[in-house]
Amino acid sequence: MRSILIPMLLIGLVGGCSSGGSLETATVTGKVSYQGKPLPYGSISFRPEAGSPAYAKLREDGTYSLSTFGNGDGAVIGKHQVLIIATETDAGIAPANDSGIEMPVTKSVIPRKYTSFSTSQLTAEVISGKNNEFSFNLVD
Repeated sequence: MRSILIPMLLIGLVGGCSSGGSLETATVTGKVSYQGKPLPYGSISFRPEAGSPAYAKLREDGTYSLSTFGNGDGAVIGKHQVLIIATETDAGIAPANDSGIEMPVTKSVIPRKYTSFSTSQLTAEVISGKNNEFSFNLVD
């Protein structure tokens, strides 16, 4: 009897873990501005407290539409930290390659604090059942 219970318990535990694998997402759109003007290039990422992060490229007018698991599916429901990256390469400016290194480091064209989840101080809470819209105005 004991030899039957242990495998059944293990199957139950494994089955229970997999049921939490599909996290609910909600549509997330918005606009990113820098010094009051739309940021026409770069990317934005939302990192939830639990689950997969969401990502989008910024369009020329500064707008974005996040994707987590599929194109435009939004972000996982809950609180998120946000980061934004915009570099000279994103802007179409070729970085100087004076060092002889094959891949030169690209320079951020926005304050560096926005390029890290730990320093950006940007947050958002994605709510189920609605189109969540978040706009961010970056300043020096």
